[in-house]
Amino acid sequence: MSSTWRPGGVPGPRSRSAWTARERHRDWFVEAGVSPDGALVAGQFAGKKWKTSSWILDSRTGGTRPEVHGQQLLAWVDGDSLVAWDIGPDGNEYHQRLVLVTMGSDKVVPLSGFRSPKDHTKGRWEPVFVER
Repeated sequence: MSSTWRPGGVPGPRSRSAWTARERHRDWFVEAGVSPDGALVAGQFAGKKWKTSSWILDSRTGGTRPEVHGQQLLAWVDGDSLVAWDIGPDGNEYHQRLVLVTMGSDKVVPLSGFRSPKDHTKGRWEPVFVER
């Protein structure tokens, strides 16, 4: 089996050196990790351009790329788009829904309804992502 790079920054077999180089600027708490092609890293909350936005980083240099909408980046869809948690217009950080965000775009595509703002509410759900 050859060396591969998987979405979310999970190294494939025999790719430990690639994993180390590409993961260098990754924050452990940002779930989306490294882009499928390994060129970008999902970064921390930014909140500069929009109330809720996150950084995208160059995986080689750690330099910031365009901010994207979304309070918390969860998974890469492709080299330009991610699934993220984002908050509603009420500003409550626990009143979240899943959204699709794309680098270089102001468009936010809702992927789910809002989940309950209370952490341990009956029926509160968590998304599960799988590799393609």
